[in-house]
Amino acid sequence: MSWGVNQRQQQYMLTIFETDQEQEADERGMWQRGGKPRLAREWRWMEYGVFDGVGSTLYTKLYLRTLIDEGTGSTFAALEKRGFIKCKYTHTRRNGDRTFDSFLMLQITKEGRALVRSAPGAKASRSGAPGTLREWHWKALAEAWKARPAGVKDENGYYGHIGWNTWLRLKQYKAGALIQEYSTWGEKLPHMTATPQIHWLRLTQLGEKHYRDNWQHYHNLYPEVDAPAPD
Repeated sequence: MSWGVNQRQQQYMLTIFETDQEQEADERGMWQRGGKPRLAREWRWMEYGVFDGVGSTLYTKLYLRTLIDEGTGSTFAALEKRGFIKCKYTHTRRNGDRTFDSFLMLQITKEGRALVRSAPGAKASRSGAPGTLREWHWKALAEAWKARPAGVKDENGYYGHIGWNTWLRLKQYKAGALIQEYSTWGEKLPHMTATPQIHWLRLTQLGEKHYRDNWQHYHNLYPEVDAPAPD
């Protein structure tokens, strides 16, 4: 079966499909941790935008692949017209928070998932060997590497302008945690009633080893990511 869409639209569909599959894995993990199952039509909606300086998962993946430009809106519209995605504008984020400005949310349809799964070469493009990090996970690992030894500091609830779900993937890596959390005490200023606690994320020994051992592989896989070669 041929794609039936142009090269740019193929890349968008692959990226949307990957985001959908990651959200499905997150949702499944929540059930296993005792959370309440939700309907797919609720959790399949994905955010597109930048919130408090941090890009949503879909936005970040498209950005890393240099796919965001003045034609992004038209590409979404073309895919929706073909029935591969659904789009809507809202003020409410997936976690229930409201924003001042409306933003785009979209959802891949059954037809869209079937297109990606059945198109030639799609499987190779969207997956790797078991345990292979996705592009945004590798970017987070590289940020932690560059911030050694202290690690990445918590700033307004975000570490390195990267969403928590990405860090959580590294923390829950099957072979062992690649990052770990720790905290330090900051300086107590005269106007403060308590000494502030500062939170950090840093590489574990396994994380450093994983970065060193696999740098060349990921550099070839994701050359656009700013990941310095290990010493």
